[in-house]
Amino acid sequence: MKDFNLIVTTQRGNERACVREFINMVSAVQGPEISLRRTRFPGLLLGRVDGDPVALCRSLSALAEADPWGVRFVQRAIPIQVNVDADVGTIKGAVGSVAKDIPEGGSFKIEVTKRGSDLSSSEIIKESASMVPRRVNLEKPAYTVRVEIVDERAGIALLTDQDLLSVTKLQEKAMKESG
Repeated sequence: MKDFNLIVTTQRGNERACVREFINMVSAVQGPEISLRRTRFPGLLLGRVDGDPVALCRSLSALAEADPWGVRFVQRAIPIQVNVDADVGTIKGAVGSVAKDIPEGGSFKIEVTKRGSDLSSSEIIKESASMVPRRVNLEKPAYTVRVEIVDERAGIALLTDQDLLSVTKLQEKAMKESG
């Protein structure tokens, strides 16, 4: 899937069950049409949603927060705003375009996750950070620029903590609140 705008992760071997569960979750929040496909990487699914993947992930996070233990197979859902070829120059330009939405005085960090790529994460971060005229904060940034590389494609998104679904974090939060 060359034009993915969503990454969904699960445990190795649970991909089929994860697809079913994720589609049911999207249906429960009356989300947009979605297609998911497996990749050559165990536990990694690429998706395409018609509509805003960030809004979908926020809705799914709210759904899962109500019963984090009811989500058995989906581990994370990461929205992607821009999908480009996986080369440093192209990624740098895409980071610059999404980072324009960081408000004056906002802070950021860049995270790179690579699958099937030998590009240098540190080079991507160094080159891309030069495109963002905002303050870097590696501990508590207001925004995270995520660069998700899968083989020859890179998905880039500007996200806050509320913009992605992390079932593990929701379960940890539920344990703290109950204990």
